Amino acid sequence: MIALQKLKPLACAALAALTSTLALSGSALSAELTKFRYALISNPGIWDAAVINAMEHKFFADEGLEIELISPNSPADGLKLVASGGAELATAHSTDVIIARSKDLPVVSIGANHQMGTTGVLVPAESGVKNLKDLEGKNVGVTGIPFNKVMLEHSLQTAGADLSKVNIVTVGFTQMPLLLSKRIDALGDAISWDEPPIYNVQIKKPADDTSTYTYFTFTDYGVPRFYTFGLVGGEEALKKNPDLYRAFLRAWRKGVEWMIAHPAEAADGVIKQVPSISKEEGVVALKEIARVSVSPETEANGIGWQDTGVWEKQEKFMLENGLISADVDVSKAVTNDYLK
Repeated sequence: MIALQKLKPLACAALAALTSTLALSGSALSAELTKFRYALISNPGIWDAAVINAMEHKFFADEGLEIELISPNSPADGLKLVASGGAELATAHSTDVIIARSKDLPVVSIGANHQMGTTGVLVPAESGVKNLKDLEGKNVGVTGIPFNKVMLEHSLQTAGADLSKVNIVTVGFTQMPLLLSKRIDALGDAISWDEPPIYNVQIKKPADDTSTYTYFTFTDYGVPRFYTFGLVGGEEALKKNPDLYRAFLRAWRKGVEWMIAHPAEAADGVIKQVPSISKEEGVVALKEIARVSVSPETEANGIGWQDTGVWEKQEKFMLENGLISADVDVSKAVTNDYLK
């Protein structure tokens, strides 16, 4: 069976304390397979479609791996797990990898789920907002993720908006109800494959209807291209057992390619494990995830490939905006060696 482990609240060095196994449908575990612990970024979601379906279709088993999913309390916990040996890999945002490296946490990104970040501002079409400057005098809700707020403010300034006239409100992850009830006027750090289909379903429109909202992507306003979720391991473990990680990535790549080719079936695979996900939302989300999973680099080198130059520009942007206090050598934070 596919097992999902839930972490206890982390206290001191007890990073690997695990409780309450939740059984998910899947193939039977085999004693002949090598156990591989994989920390998700949070609870399972549509963004985990590649891994979940790769498990369902036995792509990992074909590589001799038995995957154990771990659901950490926070993305930072996943990175701590791999750094301490509590998990072989974790899903992590590139921003968190750079911050972790700035704090001497020995973690390395070995593959990128998404080739470009599509974080941006979502505004209902009925608001009449045509550009970011029009957000002056409006209430813009943000999750509180520091990198996202920096990107928002940078984009607003690039668009000529006066920041003192934009009311940026930290509302956590309750943005959508606040937008629907008109207590905020815009989502300040939406993701193109997440909030748009959710918004449409909530207002009883087709999930793929792009006429209901206006979307401003931060990378269109001077924010450098960045990777979002990636596969991150610990330095020592990667050096000690490179073939193990290459086997994982071979199976994971098959999962991504299958997801891209079969978005509706891939959504079904996730919904089987997470019934609260809407099929309509899931399919639209996966089509967008499929779009951002590929790039000219992946066309040339395969799914998951990362350009060190992209990481360098992101690191510079973070340093200039106070998200890290010192230079980070990104050549130590990212590698494509395990994709070869």
